Amino acid sequence: MTEMEVHNLIINKVELRNSILDLLNINYINNKVEFIHEDQYPNGMYADFTIKDNKEVMAIMECKGSDIGVNDFVRGIGQILEYQHFMDNKLSVKGYSYNHLACAVYFLPSSVLRNKTFNIGLFKFPEKSKIIELNEYNNNVRTITEKELQELAHASNNNLVTISQYYIRDNRLFEIYICLKYCQYKKIRGAKKINRKDEEKKILQQLGTPNNKNWRNAFISLSSLGLIDQNNLPTYTGSIYASLDYEQFCLEMYKSYIKEYIDLLMQILLEISTNSINVYFSATYGTISEKIYDKFNKKYVLYVTDSENRYLSSWLNIMRDDFACIDFASRSERRKVLYNITAYNENAILDMIKNNHYAHNFINRFNELL
Repeated sequence: MTEMEVHNLIINKVELRNSILDLLNINYINNKVEFIHEDQYPNGMYADFTIKDNKEVMAIMECKGSDIGVNDFVRGIGQILEYQHFMDNKLSVKGYSYNHLACAVYFLPSSVLRNKTFNIGLFKFPEKSKIIELNEYNNNVRTITEKELQELAHASNNNLVTISQYYIRDNRLFEIYICLKYCQYKKIRGAKKINRKDEEKKILQQLGTPNNKNWRNAFISLSSLGLIDQNNLPTYTGSIYASLDYEQFCLEMYKSYIKEYIDLLMQILLEISTNSINVYFSATYGTISEKIYDKFNKKYVLYVTDSENRYLSSWLNIMRDDFACIDFASRSERRKVLYNITAYNENAILDMIKNNHYAHNFINRFNELL
């Protein structure tokens, strides 16, 4: 995605602009918010976008494309440093007034975080600035936190490979889907904020799902994906995802967030089974991990093999219980591939998920409780 394509998306898609405003805690309902393109600032600088709410500047945004090199990336950090300086010191060539919470924003396509030539976690960003990631598959946006930058830096410093920056935190997708649906239900009912612990006890823990005692992880996963906000209410994109059928939700999660993990594990399992379908074979966590280790030139993979068996177990459970593309008994090393998800088209994947009665039993129970 080129920088110009990023600019055009922001200019032409009101949904994307609203999602950005959500992240910046700017109310867009009053229709007084402006995105001013190529706006002028002191010293002959031009910002990609100024975001104004009524008469106040709320943010100054610098955008980059997927093909950015390290020098241009560092130049962008310098630009947002200056933008923050202008806001903090009320400097303007157009007589702008600045909100006291105004911040500089670095807006990046998702592939920049997987850049193989530099690691954004190793850079220092200006205080008060925000990094917003644009998902190139679904145009959702989310804030990159300091914790995530530290994890990316950790990967570089510890000989880890990053194939994706997203992580589903020890949950099945159907648990995340139920949690999002419940947050949407509460939002429609007028809730201004959701207390995670209270809501778990009221309804979620009555479902008896595999991770029933730790719904906190579902909230954390939704937050890290940018599908709920700081009040645990669905974001603009989160509300759209909450309206999907379960099978469509899973497909969107696969395409937009976890495809790299699922495809990698499917490839490894097929390799171990010598491409056998519906035939049991032995595949311990150690065997799977070693195959991945060899595939990536003796490096571990972030969120896959860097925490012993924890991540592997989570992804394999999702492949079994959500996509129904593999099968194995709990604590068993005997596994089989039911279908190769990487070779199926979208309609075929939707059919396989739709016929997954295990997940639908919990979803139906949730609907009954509501």
